[in-house]
Amino acid sequence: MHYGKGFTLSEVLITLGIIGVVAAITLSSLIQKHKKLETTARLKKFYSIMGQAITLSENEYGALNDLLEPNANKNKVEDWFNKYLSKYLEFEKSGKTTYRGFTVYLADGTSFYIWKANCTEIYFDTNGDKKPNTMGKDQFNFMLCSESVPGWADNKHWSSYYIGGTSRSSRREYCINDARFCSGLLQYDNWEFKEDYPYRL
Repeated sequence: MHYGKGFTLSEVLITLGIIGVVAAITLSSLIQKHKKLETTARLKKFYSIMGQAITLSENEYGALNDLLEPNANKNKVEDWFNKYLSKYLEFEKSGKTTYRGFTVYLADGTSFYIWKANCTEIYFDTNGDKKPNTMGKDQFNFMLCSESVPGWADNKHWSSYYIGGTSRSSRREYCINDARFCSGLLQYDNWEFKEDYPYRL
């Protein structure tokens, strides 16, 4: 009986190398897709629960943004959060982090950082203190405004960060030039990371 020639060692190694490269590419793609889906889910959840907390609080106290003075230090931001929002959110801990800011760690492993300009700026981090801690990748900017601050986010009271009246293409350009604006692009896209999203997660 005649048996055909077997594979040489070099052929086996080449084949294994090709399989390894294909597997690595596929795995990387799957990880990237999972990260996008996870980040989308966390953004949607945060936008919803924070919006609900703000609505409940304002039904009792009035416009929250007007109850925190511009450039308030971290102690005043902490007092504002504890009085007006803390009872409406499930969080594990909170703490002062800079002269102006205050961070809250939610029960799902995410966090947000509050500081006050004309609007109350809220930086949401989809994985808490874990890296990369980079705006547009795992950190996203939101705004709580009031009637006294017109123009931003089409005068929406609670919103992502964008200039009113902008199209999707304009929002994308803003996102490219300043990652704080990426939440505005994502909100336009229902919090989904489209193929042309400027940053790799």
